[in-house]
Amino acid sequence: MRRYEIDSIRSIALILLIFYHIIISFVPETIAIGFIINKEKDDLVDLLLLLSPALNIWRMPILFLIAGMAFYFSSLRRNNKELFKERLVRIIMPLTFCSFFIVPAGYFISGNYYNSDFKYWPFPAYLWFLNSIFYYSLFLLPLIYLNKKNTNLFKFFNNLLKNKYIMLMIFSIPMIIIAGIFNPKDYSNFVNFASLPLLPLGELNIHGFFVGLLCFLIGFIFASSGDIFWDSVRKIKFITLILAIIFFSQRLLFFLIPYWEGESTAYSLQISNILTAFESVCWMLSFSGFASTYLNKKNNFLSYLTLAVFPIYIFHMPVQFLISSFIYPTSIAPTLKFIIVFLATILSCLVIYEIVKRLKGIKILFGIKT
Repeated sequence: MRRYEIDSIRSIALILLIFYHIIISFVPETIAIGFIINKEKDDLVDLLLLLSPALNIWRMPILFLIAGMAFYFSSLRRNNKELFKERLVRIIMPLTFCSFFIVPAGYFISGNYYNSDFKYWPFPAYLWFLNSIFYYSLFLLPLIYLNKKNTNLFKFFNNLLKNKYIMLMIFSIPMIIIAGIFNPKDYSNFVNFASLPLLPLGELNIHGFFVGLLCFLIGFIFASSGDIFWDSVRKIKFITLILAIIFFSQRLLFFLIPYWEGESTAYSLQISNILTAFESVCWMLSFSGFASTYLNKKNNFLSYLTLAVFPIYIFHMPVQFLISSFIYPTSIAPTLKFIIVFLATILSCLVIYEIVKRLKGIKILFGIKT
C-alpha cells in the first residue's frame, strides 16, 4: 500500500525550503552567498524571520528522514545492483546536469543584478542534499543485503516502536549525542558534500553529515515497521508539538534573542545544541503525525504535487533571483514583495515544469520520471 503521507511530507518540506530561501532574502548577510536581497523589512517580515529558527532545525533533516523511508520501499522492489543504478539515474544524473546548467544561471542573474563579475563554476549549491542522499544510499546497501538475508533484523526496533515514548527516545537520543559531541556553531547548517558529484568532497560539515545519515537510517528503520511507526506517531503528535513549541520558546528567549543582541546567554552553546536536537526531533515527529492523520489519502492535487515538487525545487533559485531582481527595487511594502516573489516563483516553476515534462528526451535530467 502506498504511504501518501510520505509524498505529502516530502512535498510540503520542499515548498517550505523555497519559502525559507525567499524569507532569508530579507537578511542582508545572504548577499555573501549570492542572494538578491531586499534591505527593508516590516513587522510581518520581522516576525517570519524571528520564527524561522523553529523551521531551520528540521527542514533538512526531515527530507533525509523521508528519503530513508523512500529508499526502503525502493529496496523492496530491487536488488542492490538495481538500487545503485536507480540512484545514479534518479539522483546523480539530475544533480550533475543541474550543477552545470541550472545552478550557474541563478548566480549569473545575481551577478548581473549587482554588476559584479560572473565566473562560471558548476556546483550543486542548494541541491547539495541530493549528493548526500546518494552517498547515504551507498552506505545502507550492506544493511539492505543483511535485511533481505534475515528478515527479523529490525524486529527488535519494530517492537520498541509500538511504544510512542520509546519511539521518541530511539530518534532523539542519537540526535542529542551527535549534537553534544560535534557542538556546531550553527545547528541549522546541515550543508555537506557541496562539491561536484563523485569528485573530491573538500571540507566536510561533520555534524550535518551525521545528522543527515542518522535521519536517513532512522527513516529506513521506521518504514520497515509498516503501520507500527505511523500508529505511534499519530498518537504522539500533540505531545511532540507541545514539546517542540516549549523548547523553541525557551531557545528563543534564553539563547537566540540574547545572542542576537550581543548579550550573555542563559546557557552554553553545547547545552543549546543538545536541547535543539531534541526540539528538532519533536517537530519532525509532530509534522509526520499530523501528515499521517490528515494527508494519508489519495487526491488529484497531491498526486500532481508529488511529481512536480522536485523539478519545481530544481528551478526555483534562478527563478527566484530573476523575479527578485524586478520586484525588490520597487517601493511596495516588504510583506507584499515577499508574497509576490513567493507566489510568482512557485507559479513560474510550475509553468516550466509543464513545459519540461513534455520533452521526453531531457525530462529525466530534471528528476522527472520517464
